[in-house]
Amino acid sequence: MTEPLTRITKRLTEPLNRGVEHRKRLAEIDVRIVVSGTRGKSGTTERLYRVLRSRGYDAYAKITGNHPLSLYDGEENDISRGERVTLYENVRELRKYTPADALILENQGITDYTTRMMNETFGKPDVLVVTNVRQDHRDTLGGSRADIARAFARATPEGTHVVSGEQDPRLQTYLERELETVGATISHVDVPDEHDDLPGAETVYGVNEVLEAIDEPPLSEHVIGEMLDEFRIDWKPLPDGKAFNAADVNDVESTELVRQSLVDDGELIQPFVYLRRDRRARTASFRDYLESLADQGAIEQARVAGGHAELFAQKTSFPVVVHDDEREYAGDVLDDAMADGWPVLIMGNTVAGFMRDLDDEIQRRHEAFEQRQQRQTDSDESKPKPTATNQ
Repeated sequence: MTEPLTRITKRLTEPLNRGVEHRKRLAEIDVRIVVSGTRGKSGTTERLYRVLRSRGYDAYAKITGNHPLSLYDGEENDISRGERVTLYENVRELRKYTPADALILENQGITDYTTRMMNETFGKPDVLVVTNVRQDHRDTLGGSRADIARAFARATPEGTHVVSGEQDPRLQTYLERELETVGATISHVDVPDEHDDLPGAETVYGVNEVLEAIDEPPLSEHVIGEMLDEFRIDWKPLPDGKAFNAADVNDVESTELVRQSLVDDGELIQPFVYLRRDRRARTASFRDYLESLADQGAIEQARVAGGHAELFAQKTSFPVVVHDDEREYAGDVLDDAMADGWPVLIMGNTVAGFMRDLDDEIQRRHEAFEQRQQRQTDSDESKPKPTATNQ
């Protein structure tokens, strides 16, 4: 049966009509913000949403990643996805909520093209936040931090103001030069010296830069301090040592900031690196990173699992223990690592069943340790206090 002409016409014109309607919705929103960068996009998007909503804005925010969410009217709404994720989900979600005052979108692009399309077509930001420039998605955005910075800059629409959290002065200058060529302006986030070693601090202080860009008063020092408290990290004490899971950050610059925040001078760690077969550039960056730690005397040995683990071990100059994540139990791997006597820093990649099991095992042991400590404290407090008579 031949398809009716009206149905064919509707099917062919639907994408065009959808685009026109989306542009109209965007034009009716007073403030449009897109959050890009390497690390901290989801948290920054959520913080901006909550701050603007607390100030009376009718705001909507979309968070992407492992758990995509639409935030509106104080509620978190799961975003349903099929096997194929496309940028057009931004059109669908915005149609559901249609905020009047503020739109905050996390840029979900991972290539030059999709990052630019997200900015130019689906967000059209007044303010574009670049949280930082780290060595992630090197296969798709570029092989060096300068290449990644160029990709972010060239994906910026003309006339947009960029708030950059990147703290490297060389990359700041590079971004300024690249953004000038596309007709965009930039302001840099200033992180005070006392917090420059706190991973993610730039994303907190960046909120005030965004507020200034949209003519809103800044957050108080008290509120900034409460936000910074969320970023403070420490080892998780376990019955047989201590560990910290830094695999969520999954780039070497952020991982090194975490390591520096955890270790005392001269303290050695044992890295456990989970490798993804489809992230060869990230694997190479972690190999180079561990080589530098070995050269500094910061590690004596590492443990690895995941894709290309054997090859990774062959290409390093220091001892590497290879684990089979498909056959070995995460708890046994943690036992082996803790038995070596060094604090264990988990790094690399987190999207794997084995890594979820490992994180659960660390959390379970940490809770058991704290419960045992609390019982000991309660026992000590229940003992009778010595008196002058029985001393």
